[in-house]
Amino acid sequence: MASGGSQLNIKEEYFACLALRHTPGLGPKSWSRILKSYPSAYSALKDAANWADLNLCSENVADAAHAEVWRSTAEKEFKEVMRLSFGILPWTHPGFPSSLKEISDPPTYLYYYGDPSLLANPGVAIVGSRNSSRLGLEYAQKISGELSAVGITVISGFARGIDACAHQEALKGIGSSIAVLGTGLDIDDYPQNSASLRRNLIENGLIVSEFSPGTRPYSGNFPFRNRIISGLSAGVLVAEADIKSGSLITARLAAEQGREVMALPGPLGSKNYSGCLKLIKEGAALVETVDDVLITIGHSLEANSKKEFVPVSEIKTPRAVHSFNKNTSQENNSVKQSESVKFVLDIDALDPHEQEIARTLDREGKLHIDEVARKSGVDVALTGAVLLGMEVKGIVVHFPGMYYDIKRC
Repeated sequence: MASGGSQLNIKEEYFACLALRHTPGLGPKSWSRILKSYPSAYSALKDAANWADLNLCSENVADAAHAEVWRSTAEKEFKEVMRLSFGILPWTHPGFPSSLKEISDPPTYLYYYGDPSLLANPGVAIVGSRNSSRLGLEYAQKISGELSAVGITVISGFARGIDACAHQEALKGIGSSIAVLGTGLDIDDYPQNSASLRRNLIENGLIVSEFSPGTRPYSGNFPFRNRIISGLSAGVLVAEADIKSGSLITARLAAEQGREVMALPGPLGSKNYSGCLKLIKEGAALVETVDDVLITIGHSLEANSKKEFVPVSEIKTPRAVHSFNKNTSQENNSVKQSESVKFVLDIDALDPHEQEIARTLDREGKLHIDEVARKSGVDVALTGAVLLGMEVKGIVVHFPGMYYDIKRC
């Protein structure tokens, strides 16, 4: 947290959010209505006596908030969080994810360890069975790694099986990974044998939770965790799940939140994939490769590139000028079109990040993605997503080993 006055304001906002959370009769939907009606959580709490008149909650609940029945439990949590040095993102903090504010039942704050800037990245949730098959793990490993390699952050629930595999592989790439816990942030013995992954996430990724310190892994916590997993994501991919899997809850929440739902089909007749097959029958996108994922969430990538994400087969050399020899007859043009068409890239017409990358590649030639980020000055976590958009528009060429160059013909 910031120091001085900024720190005091963050603490003030956080404590007001705690008051909302610990007021009997208030829940996530009520928190959202109240917080969206005031410029700050503190100003909302100060006006608690008027909440009922504003149709934000019942009169009894408003009276309880005004009477500060929340104070003892809120103060207890506040002191414990300060002792444990949790990172805190209250609702009004600039780093609180705007995507979470859009859902109908958002948290009032997030606790975190690690790098909170990852919350601003485009993200895809990969979830699945705890008792996963070898095939499911291979699927999760491949897609997680390839998403992270192009700058997409992989989000999951820190469970055994598919979740753990997705985190581990994504942490190797520039997109990294976010784990959303169904426990308190300080619970470091669940799941079993997860200490190494937890350390890696804290050092190279991010773990978040809305639960109070000391909250154990009760089964009722996990649907609340799942709504945050889907809420942070542009889409949710179910990599492996049977018909009773909790991953289907995450998929349902994603659909309700307007996120994309995707599923891997798996082998026909496999019980482990019966839940995935159910999702596909109900309209989930069938995914076999990372390209399928990226095309499905293409609309979310527009936030970075401002352009529509389309399959390579549909690209018609955007931002290019087709120059024909005016002295050549129409008949000859149709016969020799491939010889008389010239790709001319208008760099100044690109978006700002695309311009920086295009000029760097035009000047330097073929570069590894890490060098593209360093020499262009574009944030490393964003470079992969921008390059991906440029690749599918036909502006850059992708070579094996994560090397790129500008299209030159």
